[in-house]
Amino acid sequence: MSIIRQGSLFSIQDLYDLEPTQRFEAIFSTIDIEPILFSLSKKTNHSYLKN
Repeated sequence: MSIIRQGSLFSIQDLYDLEPTQRFEAIFSTIDIEPILFSLSKKTNHSYLKN
């Protein structure tokens, strides 16, 4: 198995320097949530989520 190193998006100091609301926005803006929302919105027999 090969190991793939991924560079960091932010340094720890950068995150400490941000206000809490800016910190959350900076972190969550880098995450693509469409695949997550798509998988949650799929209709299945066991799903409690409805479109």
